[in-house]
Amino acid sequence: MTVNLSFVSDVPDLDAFKELLFDYYTDVGKIARKAGVPAFLAEDMVSSSIDHLHEMLPPEGRLLLAQNAEGRLVGCGTLRRVRPDAVEMKRMFVRPEARGSGLGRRLFEMRIEEARKMGCKVIYADTARGNRPMLAMYEAFGFEYIPRYPENANPLEFEPYLVFLQYKL
Repeated sequence: MTVNLSFVSDVPDLDAFKELLFDYYTDVGKIARKAGVPAFLAEDMVSSSIDHLHEMLPPEGRLLLAQNAEGRLVGCGTLRRVRPDAVEMKRMFVRPEARGSGLGRRLFEMRIEEARKMGCKVIYADTARGNRPMLAMYEAFGFEYIPRYPENANPLEFEPYLVFLQYKL
């Protein structure tokens, strides 16, 4: 599968991005519910993400989009600056038709490299307890388990259901 990955300074097709986010939140919602995270509506999460789109875009954030040969968005990942020397990895998603192609790993690696370019010393992340595919990725890259970091974007009531990680660059 041929996929073009690029960091964008604006979202070229907002409707397509909203659709990708809806698929992401639908997918992550299933994983989160298994971990005990209170239910949320994918539509509400998409709206909230769009309201905070500026946090995903330069100069402080980064949005990495993956498009297949037909131009369909098949993956994404973001970085959100939480301190001058630190970012938080968020919203990594690969649509089912692109899974198994190594796209997730590429999204992961490119965001680590981008965090370096941004001058960061630390990358923070979180995921639902029991999300083995995501935890395996973090572990493979050398992320360490930590207590909740103060800048975590999730509501405090989600804390018991999440795992928090850091990677020192």
